[in-house]
This record gives sequence, C-alpha cells and structure tokens, in this order.
Amino acid sequence: MNVVLAVFSMVGVVFGSGFISGKEIMVFFARFGYWSLLLNLLLIFAFYFIFKMLLTLGERAVERLNTSRLAFIVNLISSLCFASAMFAVNHNLEIFDNFFIKILIFIIIFTLSFLICKKGIGFLNKINLFALPISLLIFLSLLFKMLDFSLPLFQGENVIVAPFYSLLYVALNIATGAIMIASLGTTLSKRQKAQASAIASLVLCLILLIANLVLLQNPYAFGEQMPLRSLFKGKDRFLLDIVLLIGCNTTLFSLVFSISSSMRGLCKNEYLIYFISVILPFLISFLGFGFIVSYLYPFASVLGIILLLDLKFSSKNFGKGLSFKFFLKRTYKKIHSSRKNTK
Repeated sequence: MNVVLAVFSMVGVVFGSGFISGKEIMVFFARFGYWSLLLNLLLIFAFYFIFKMLLTLGERAVERLNTSRLAFIVNLISSLCFASAMFAVNHNLEIFDNFFIKILIFIIIFTLSFLICKKGIGFLNKINLFALPISLLIFLSLLFKMLDFSLPLFQGENVIVAPFYSLLYVALNIATGAIMIASLGTTLSKRQKAQASAIASLVLCLILLIANLVLLQNPYAFGEQMPLRSLFKGKDRFLLDIVLLIGCNTTLFSLVFSISSSMRGLCKNEYLIYFISVILPFLISFLGFGFIVSYLYPFASVLGIILLLDLKFSSKNFGKGLSFKFFLKRTYKKIHSSRKNTK
C-alpha cells in the first residue's frame, strides 16, 4: 500500500494543469517535432533516478530544505511559479462560468489547502489516492479517441536543444515536489523506493508519449492557451475540464505542502505560512496561464536543477551543499550534530 501511495503522489506532482492542458508538453516537447518522441527513453531514466534519489535522501532532504537559505529560496520561487499556474487554469475552465459554482469550488480548494498546511503528508496522500486513478483513466481514454495515425507528424524546429528542454522539464516538475517526495521515502524500504520510482516513471512517460503524439498530429493547436483542451468539443471538453480541475489542484496541494513544510523551518506564524503557500500564488495566477508557462516555467526549471544539485551534493556532505556564501550567508541549525562543542 505504501508503494501505491508513493506512486500516485509522485505522479500527482507532474500530472497537473500544464501537463493535462498540453501547454507544458508543447513548450518542452511537441514543438521539437517527432524527434521529441525519442526523448521518452531519456525521460524514463531521468524520472527514475531523481525520484529514487529524493526517496533515498528522505529526512536529510527535508532537513536541508528547512535549514538552507539557498534551498529554501530556490524551492519557494519555483513552487510559487508552478502553484500560480495551477490557479490560473481554474480561471479558464468553462466549469467556472457559473459564479456560484466558481465561489464554491474555490472555497473547497482553499479549505483543502488549509487542511494540508495543518495535517501534512498523510492528508495529501488520501486526496491523491482518491482523485488520481479516475483522472488518469479519463485522460487516457480521451487521448486515445483523438489519436489518428493516418495524420502526418509535425517535423519540429531547433531539435538540437530538445534534450536540454527535456531535462529542464524533469527538473522543474520534480524539484517543486522535492519535500513531498522526500517525505514519502521515510516510510519505504530500499526495494519499495526502487519499485515506486520505476512504476511512477513508466506511468508518466507513457501518458506523456500519447499526449505528445496527439499534439504532433495537430500542430495548429500549438498557439492555444491550452493546446490539448482546444482539440476537444462538447462532452469530451467537459470531461477534460473535470480532469484539469482535479489534476491542477492535486498538483497545487503538493506544492502547498512543499512550500508550507519548508517555511516551517524559518517561520512559526501559521497565517503567514498559509498566505505564502496559497494566497500569494493565487494572486500571481492573474498574470495568465500562457504567460506563466511560457516565461516563468523555464526560469523555474533552472532553479529546479540548482535545488536538485544542492540536495544531492548536501547528501554526501550534509549541512554544506552548494556554496553560495558570497551572497547567501546562513547559520545552519545543527540539530543532531555530535561535533557541537559545549562547555
């Protein structure tokens, strides 16, 4: 059961609005044409090794994020970019055309976010276990209906940089959920960590492959705010909106947990933690979904690489991590250090 919970939680980090709407897939994959399909092999290994690294680091990664100013700032900025995109999708869904339904759903979202801030990873896992299986099945069924192998594939542009963008995509998505993934690792055995990492990587890459194929067959949708969503009409679009609603908010909840957990290493004010974790990304979301994904996501992905390198480096020499002392000075908390001198 622990492996199942871990798989759904890790998939939930990536399976958000940018993924389901097709905007992320267009920016990081489909625009490079049919060569982007080959990158799925690279992604399987990249997802697997980074998932496993974070699960293995466990409490050390959580403590690092709670005590390092560098890790905290990088995690906060990238998580805010991602969380704001999740909120931005809600503004564009037709299901929100009714004002009273819109208010009701936002009350539910803000309430669940507050409970995640208070109750932590256990409450988040329950939400993922309930919501994600249904969402994945609906999303895959809609994609299979849209596949048409008689259509030519988009040839793409600037294919030389495609592998770089793929790695940025992995870093962006996983780094923002680093605290949550590391927390999951504290309850898993070594074998379970490998199993969860492998299953989550295969599931994500399978869905990404199919979604990428659909976009490559319909390149005219690239210019839309939500490319995949623009391909569906009527009942199918309504179903996709439901999946978008669930997907963007399960990812949002993971980010709320990530931000609130890291903030507790520096702040004890619950109201400030809730404001930074939920209200601030809600305000940023009014920049617009397309703007956030096109401009803030690539920036956040670079920060994600810095965060993952810092966590990996600090695991070998815990407490030091990457050295940016020139502009980031911090007195690290030595909670369990046997080297601390007392007189």
